[in-house]
Amino acid sequence: MSKDLFEHDYSRLWPEQSKFPLNEETQGSHVKEVLYNDIQNSENLLIVTGFTSLSNLVETFGTRDYPKLKNVRIVIGFDIDERVSKKLINYSLQSEIKEYWLRQGVSIKLCGPIINVIEKINRGEIVFKTKKRLHAKIYIGDEYAILGSSNFSKSGLI
Repeated sequence: MSKDLFEHDYSRLWPEQSKFPLNEETQGSHVKEVLYNDIQNSENLLIVTGFTSLSNLVETFGTRDYPKLKNVRIVIGFDIDERVSKKLINYSLQSEIKEYWLRQGVSIKLCGPIINVIEKINRGEIVFKTKKRLHAKIYIGDEYAILGSSNFSKSGLI
């Protein structure tokens, strides 16, 4: 006999609140805490985000060590308007990064966390893809899957 649409199995318990992170003070658990704990305990990580920043990527993967983490895949939204895209035809990301750090007064050759991230990319431990008009925010580690509205950025992961 099939169940009615409105029947509910009340014997099933929801996971504790700490497994439903919200970026609200009253909830007790934030996305950043759960995500970083999962990164620490995972071998594989998928990040799908509409936005992130170079500084957040460097802080997360260049200044911290995750001994178990072997494979990081990051998909970033890439939604630029036509006026900007025409200017990017001769755009060099490598030159832009170098110029940015020089304007900050930091030599890229002396910046260990940046070099650490670059080495992880070169070894294939961190792989990036872009997807035009991507707005999703999904984080999947070995223990958790988090779906929500928090971009992989400092303001998104408070």
